[in-house]
Amino acid sequence: MSNSTSDYQVDTVDADALMGFFQQFSLSYQDIEQSLLMLELDATDMDVIDELVTAIHAIQQALHKIEFNELEKLINSLLVLLQSIRNQVLQFETVISDIILLVVDDIKTVLEKIIDGSERCVILERVPKVCKALEQIPNTDALHRDGVIKDVLMMLDPSTEIMEQSELASDYLARLFEDSGPDHEELAAYGVEENEDFVFFRGLSAPLETRAHYWLGRSQRMLRLALKMNDMADRPVDPTQLAAAIYMHDAGMALIPLSVINSKGSLSEQDRAKMEQHPQIGYELLRYMKDWSEASLMVLQHHERMDGSGYPQGLKENEICDGAKIIAIADAMDARTHERAHATLMKRPLLRAAMEISKKADTQFSSYWVDIFSSVFHEMRQQENSHVDEA
Repeated sequence: MSNSTSDYQVDTVDADALMGFFQQFSLSYQDIEQSLLMLELDATDMDVIDELVTAIHAIQQALHKIEFNELEKLINSLLVLLQSIRNQVLQFETVISDIILLVVDDIKTVLEKIIDGSERCVILERVPKVCKALEQIPNTDALHRDGVIKDVLMMLDPSTEIMEQSELASDYLARLFEDSGPDHEELAAYGVEENEDFVFFRGLSAPLETRAHYWLGRSQRMLRLALKMNDMADRPVDPTQLAAAIYMHDAGMALIPLSVINSKGSLSEQDRAKMEQHPQIGYELLRYMKDWSEASLMVLQHHERMDGSGYPQGLKENEICDGAKIIAIADAMDARTHERAHATLMKRPLLRAAMEISKKADTQFSSYWVDIFSSVFHEMRQQENSHVDEA
C-alpha cells in the first residue's frame, strides 16, 4: 500500500467492518486513557503496562480486519516501544503517554479523512519516519534519548506543525497556541476596545510574569484562546472586560513571596493560604477602578470550581461568572502545555492537555465552556490538517 489515502479504497471495506473498527477503537481508547492515568500514579506497575499493551493490540487487530497495513505498522512500532518498557530496557514516563495518545489520535484522524473522501493525508506520509523514530527510542543511550523523543513529538504534535507554517501567520485560528499575543487588528476583530486603562493593564502583566520564568508570555497566550472561546459562544462576555481580566488575573501574585511561587515541593498549609490570596488581591486592585467591575469579578472567581472546592469563596457553578469560567480553562491549558517546558524543553502536547481538561468538566470546569473549548480545539486541528495536506 502506498502512502496516499486515495490508494486505500474505503468503498471496498464492508460498512459493518468499518463500524466494528470504530466501536473497537472507542472501547480501546477508553482503556488506554485509564491505563495511562494509572501509570501517572505508578509508572512501574507492569500489570497496567500489560493492560495498555492489550488495548493497543486490540486497535492493531481492528486495523488488520479492514486491511489498513500502513497504520498497523505504526501500532506495531508503538508495541515495540512498550515491550522495551515491559522488559525494563526503558522506564515509562509522561512523554510516553503523550506519544501514545498522539499516535492513536492520528490513526483515528486518518480513517476519518478517508471516509470523508480526502484525496491526501500528510499523516500517512510521515508514518515511516515516525515508526523508525519510535523504534529508535529504546535503542538510544540515555544522553541522546531526549532528542529522539523530541523528534517524535515534533512529528506528531500538531502545535509544532502550526509553529512551522509561516504562511498561516495571518490566520487567527492557526495562531491559537502561539507564544506571541494578538496584535491590534486581531484584538479589534474579537471586539476588544483598547483604551488607556487597557494599555496600562497590558503593561503591568509583563513585569509580573518575570517573577517565574515559566510564566513568561502566559497572559498573551491565554488571551487569544479566551477571546476565541468567547467568540465561538457569540460573545456572552464583554471582550474588553475579558481581555483586561486575563492581563490582571494573576496581578495578586506580585505580593506573594518568591520562595512560595518557585517552591518545587508541596506547599505548607500556611504557604498555600498565601497563594490562595492572589485572586482577592487582584480583585481589590481592580474593583475601585471606574468601568472595570466586570473584569474584577472574573479575576476574583477564576480559581473557583464547579463543585465548590475552589477558592477564595468556594462558589459553585451557577454562582461563577462566565468570564471566570473561560479564564479557568485558558489558565489550565497554558499550565498543562508550559509547566514542564523549563525542565525538559518539551511542552506537553496539546491533545493530552485538552484531554485532561475535558476529564474535569463539571468538577473543576464548566461543562458548557469545556464543550466550547473542545469545539475550538477540534476546529483548529481540522484546519491545521487541511493546510498541511494542501502544502
